[in-house]
Amino acid sequence: MNHLATITNYALLGLLATALWAPLLINLLYRMNIVIKLKLMPNRMNAEFMKIHGHKVGTPTLGGLMISVTVGLLALIVLPSSNLKTIFLIFWGLYTAYGLADGLVVYVGKLSNRFKLLEASFGWRLGKLGILYLLVIATLYFVVHALGVTQLDILSLIVAYHWWLLPIGAFLMVVAIFGIEISDGADGLVTGEFLIALVAYVAIALLTGHAELLPIIAMIIGSCLVYLYFNISPARVFMGGTGTFPIAFALFLFALVTNTLDIFIILGVVFWVEVTTSGLQIIWIRFLKRRLFRIAPIHHYFEAIGWSETKMVQRFWLASALAALGALWVLSISR
Repeated sequence: MNHLATITNYALLGLLATALWAPLLINLLYRMNIVIKLKLMPNRMNAEFMKIHGHKVGTPTLGGLMISVTVGLLALIVLPSSNLKTIFLIFWGLYTAYGLADGLVVYVGKLSNRFKLLEASFGWRLGKLGILYLLVIATLYFVVHALGVTQLDILSLIVAYHWWLLPIGAFLMVVAIFGIEISDGADGLVTGEFLIALVAYVAIALLTGHAELLPIIAMIIGSCLVYLYFNISPARVFMGGTGTFPIAFALFLFALVTNTLDIFIILGVVFWVEVTTSGLQIIWIRFLKRRLFRIAPIHHYFEAIGWSETKMVQRFWLASALAALGALWVLSISR
């Protein structure tokens, strides 16, 4: 099977399999009342957010299950046995479970003002990142050892793998995953950014000689296309951590296998801006008792100053596409 046939066949498989049950999942989420339930907090900390997104109350969340469940089952059934398949399935499942637990806790929190205050606290977010950090350390350890990663190529600088790189890499990966997760804050935003990054990794996999990644990438692309249909404004469902966490893991897996972490840093620049603005906002509120931005992360700031949601999303997609183009150009001159 040639590469074009591989990509199209697996993308269509992911698309069709997701389309078959996506409406059923959305209806189930409605029936179970797993929907957005926003409330104005007593201290009015979320007043700006309520002004922008209060109209989305009642929209189902955890819609990322249509991607994570579909891709996980398809990978289990159709991919040939290999270390890559084993690692992918184990950690795709674990990140889906983490996202599900996080989403259900947040959902319960939205029913209680007291819990909502706890969820917005610095300590809660630090604890959440701590759990994710342990999961990421396990991810990197098993990926490195099972797939035989021995060195990293960073802009033509060869860095040999050592144990002390594990906690450093895990910290950076946690920050990156958090940046990806908080980008899921507007209709179609993060899904469009995912699709751009995934298409870029089709090219990267081919250019670096790692065609074994193509079936996985293609199935995620096909599944994301169906999800985007239901998530484009006005969204019928939101992704939540059940989609953002496993897809973030997959992108890092592709970067490690193809030895293009440096290229991924460029590719994901929009995610890094998101997490930086969110982190600065938390620090300012925690230690200086005031806000740096009217609202963070940055995509909400643009809405707060008057951009329509659709205008903001489309421009962020454009920024992601330009970042992907720049990343591929750097790859072309550095390898």
